[in-house]
Amino acid sequence: MDIHEVFNDSYERCNQHPHFFDIFYNLFCQKDDRFREMFANVDMQKQISMLKASIAIILLAPVSESARESVRFFGKRHGPQGIGVSPLDYETWLDCLMETVNQCDPSYTSEVDLAWRECFRLGLEIMKKECET
Repeated sequence: MDIHEVFNDSYERCNQHPHFFDIFYNLFCQKDDRFREMFANVDMQKQISMLKASIAIILLAPVSESARESVRFFGKRHGPQGIGVSPLDYETWLDCLMETVNQCDPSYTSEVDLAWRECFRLGLEIMKKECET
């Protein structure tokens, strides 16, 4: 099966879980006090909507220059001159996302994990690079 199919099927199952994004943000904020502080006064429903849109853009990065440019913009916005995210923070972000997928996708397997990681790989590489500059 194609990794994009595996990802899409898993993402659909995750989106059927009523607390998928809440679980993700709870896990993420538990990893570091900095993350908790970043989201302390944030409208989480708006944040979840932005995350959903960001996921779509990141997934398009391998096939769209426009999407890659958007990802670069978001990387700079999150970096040292923006909200202060470091390249290592993206590893924590992805690990929390994968832990959430594991909890919320009843068909989670190592193949599902690999598909998610591969689908996010280029977008996160771009974000990390932009955080370094």
